[in-house]
Amino acid sequence: MLALLRRLCGGVHDAEDLFQETAIRVWKQIDRQPLLSNPRAWLMTIAYRVFLDFRSRNPPAEEFTDKADDRDPQPGSRAEINEDADRVNRAIAELPDGVREVVLLHYTGGLSLRETAEAMGIHIGTVKSRLNTGLHQLRRRLK
Repeated sequence: MLALLRRLCGGVHDAEDLFQETAIRVWKQIDRQPLLSNPRAWLMTIAYRVFLDFRSRNPPAEEFTDKADDRDPQPGSRAEINEDADRVNRAIAELPDGVREVVLLHYTGGLSLRETAEAMGIHIGTVKSRLNTGLHQLRRRLK
């Protein structure tokens, strides 16, 4: 969920704040939820809605900062991974908002197409179309 929020809002500090806000909303709603068939989708949907609230109050950030972690023992490979991550993050950041959000919810958030549609409040056909558009644009930009 934190990785999804980092990519959606573009900043580590904002993502951590949104993660905490998501935890608060989950805590407040947990007693009202029946047995969930997919708790991950429920959590990702809440996180996405927290992001939407945040975005409505703040302009979107320009840059993403999702770097390789420090468990990689090879500094050269870590630098290469960071370069690749920066390149991918820039390409993702250049996607139109709706397309970027579908790509991130589906791939980073791990939501199914149906769950992505429900989280965003759009039709599954729209999700498929945006996902297809996003993947084509990313392939073109990352050649």
